[in-house]
Amino acid sequence: MEFDFLRDLDGRCRARCDMGHEAFGQWLTDEVDAAEATRLLDAIAGLDARQQDELRREYAEFTLALGDGEAELIGHGLAFDGGELEEGMSYYDDAHYAGCGLDDLARLLTQWREFIQSR
Repeated sequence: MEFDFLRDLDGRCRARCDMGHEAFGQWLTDEVDAAEATRLLDAIAGLDARQQDELRREYAEFTLALGDGEAELIGHGLAFDGGELEEGMSYYDDAHYAGCGLDDLARLLTQWREFIQSR
C-alpha cells in the first residue's frame, strides 16, 4: 500500500492512500490520533502473538476489523442499494471500504503516528 501524509494550510494532518485504499487515508485523517494509533499497534502485536483472535473497533464513520493477518475497514455509509443506479453505471466504493494485511496496517499506523507527533 502506498501512502503519503501532508499538513494543510491550517496545520491539520492529512493522510492519502493509493487507489483501492483511500478509505484508510480518510479514516486516519478523521479518526486516528497518536494514542489510538498506539492502541491499534498494541492490538496488532497481540494478534500476531496469538493473544487474541480478532478485534473489531467502531469509529464515527468506519468499523475496523482485524484478524487472520488481515485488516478490513468498512465505512458506515457503504450500505448502498446498487439497484438504484441507471443501467451501465456502477457505484464507486473505494472511499468506503479497504483491506490490507496486518503488517501493512502496522507500517501505516507507525508512520502516521510519527508524522502527527512531529508537529
